[in-house]
Amino acid sequence: MMSMFNSLSYATKLVDAGVPRVQAEVHAQVLQGVYEQEHEQYATKTDFIVMRAEVGAKIDQLEIKTDRLEEKADRLEEKADRLEAKTDRLEVKTDRLEVKTDRLEVKTDRLDKKVTELDIKITAEIADLKITINDCKKQFSTFQSDITNVKSDISILQSDVSSIRSDISVLKNSNKYMLWIGGAMVTMFVSMFGVNVSMLLTR
Repeated sequence: MMSMFNSLSYATKLVDAGVPRVQAEVHAQVLQGVYEQEHEQYATKTDFIVMRAEVGAKIDQLEIKTDRLEEKADRLEEKADRLEAKTDRLEVKTDRLEVKTDRLEVKTDRLDKKVTELDIKITAEIADLKITINDCKKQFSTFQSDITNVKSDISILQSDVSSIRSDISVLKNSNKYMLWIGGAMVTMFVSMFGVNVSMLLTR
C-alpha cells in the first residue's frame, strides 16, 4: 500500500520554519512511521483493485477447475453408462447360461434315470442268462447220460445181433427157421430202436 504522506516535503517545511535539519528529518521520519501504521489497517482503492484482480484470477482458476471436473464427471458418467450396458449384457448372458444349465441338468437327470434302468435291465438279463446257462449245463449233462445209455443199449443190441447171426449160421439150412429168425431179429431191432428213440424224446 503506497503512503500519501510526503516526509521530505514535511522536513523541508520544518527547516524553513527554523527547525534544525537533523531534527526536522527525525521528526518527519517519526511522523511518516505513525502515518503508515495508522493507515495500514485501512484498504485503499489500489488494494481493492489488487484484491479484485486476485479474486478474479482465483475465480477463473476455479472455473477452469470446475470445467475440468465437469469434463471428468462427463467422462465418468459415460464410463458408468458403458459399464451399466456391459452389466446388462452380462446379466442377459448369465440368464441364458442359467437356462442352459437348467436344461442340461434336466437332460443329465434323464440320462441318469435311463442308465439306472438299463443297469437294472442288464443285471436282470444277466441273472436270467446265468439261470439259462445252468439249465443248459444240466440238460447237457442229462443228454450226455442219455447218450451213454443209448451207447450201452446199442452195444447190447449189437451183442444180440451177433448172437442172432450165430444162430442164423447154425439154422441157415432151414428156410423155415431162417424166416423165423429173420422176423424175430427185425422185430427185436425195431423194438429196441423204438425204445431208444422214446427215451431220447422223453428226456
